[in-house]
Amino acid sequence: EPNEALTFASLLASDASVISALHKRCFSQPWTTTDFSRFAHAEECDGVVARVGEVVAGFIVIRIIADEAEVLTLAVDGPWRRQGVASAILEEAMAVAAGRGAATLFLEVGVRNDAARALYKGLGFIRAGRRARYYTTPDGPEDALVMKRDLMSEAVQPFTDAPLEPASINSVE
Repeated sequence: EPNEALTFASLLASDASVISALHKRCFSQPWTTTDFSRFAHAEECDGVVARVGEVVAGFIVIRIIADEAEVLTLAVDGPWRRQGVASAILEEAMAVAAGRGAATLFLEVGVRNDAARALYKGLGFIRAGRRARYYTTPDGPEDALVMKRDLMSEAVQPFTDAPLEPASINSVE
């Protein structure tokens, strides 16, 4: 249980090895330190790293092209799951994307990933399509649902139903 505030910072190349290790703990086909370093340097990409104290609790990487943004990956480390961290990270990323001119945020989620699908639905994402056999999992191929969220409507408000008290969530530039 966090006893310090959840803080946000932009993804930096210096975060790449820590982020890569977290990604490896969360996904069966993890991305490399080099991948995350490239994202940190790519003009069209942005990332948000969430920390509790000095500990990285989770992160997101998004790509923004013209007026559309896409979640490339989102991960929350085991000890920090089910505490509103993913919601807070997504809210921060939506603000970053909107600030860079994106009107819509897209993402893919595995059809069997009920927890993530519920999270995204709760944040106002709606189904926009389906990609057959998009993911390779230990249980075999898995379809992905494509979901989208309008970033320009008045509905873009901080998610306040998370277990962390909103007053304890502080943004840092």
